[in-house]
Amino acid sequence: MARPGPKQQARRLGHSPHADWTEVANRPYEGPSPDLPRLPGGEDYHPLVVAWWDMVRHMPHCVTWAPTDWQFAVETALLKHFFWTDAGADKLNMSAGTEMRRREDMLGTTEEARAKRRLRYVEVDEDDEFEDDGPVVAQVEPEVVTQRRAGGAPPVTSLASRRARALAEQQQADTA
Repeated sequence: MARPGPKQQARRLGHSPHADWTEVANRPYEGPSPDLPRLPGGEDYHPLVVAWWDMVRHMPHCVTWAPTDWQFAVETALLKHFFWTDAGADKLNMSAGTEMRRREDMLGTTEEARAKRRLRYVEVDEDDEFEDDGPVVAQVEPEVVTQRRAGGAPPVTSLASRRARALAEQQQADTA
């Protein structure tokens, strides 16, 4: 009679002990960031939202954000505004509170959320100035990957190679 083997450990993508961490210099982000959009009727944002937005737009890991991340953060600020104004009118929406917590975890606003996302702030000396000579453009040769497929399909370019080449082309276009 066969015996059951050892139980397999549940593995979530990116949560292995060997997953890479993203390290970011622990300096407030001073780059471009959007302002909060105007509210309908010229209403002002709730003071807690204004304070939250000022903290979020200066988090060190904002340096890694794409325009879609900024849009997500702005939408979270709008959700927070309506949550707090409804709470002031005794119309507390707990599902909106849950959504705000989930979104803040995705933005990495707390130390615990950054640990879940494998973001780490690294202390740097104040004397260390990063020289910005513009983007470094590397010439990337496509890596050909041979895959076994029925019918003898032709070799394909690896996805990592395509991404690196696209990034290099985008950086060249940005500098031109």
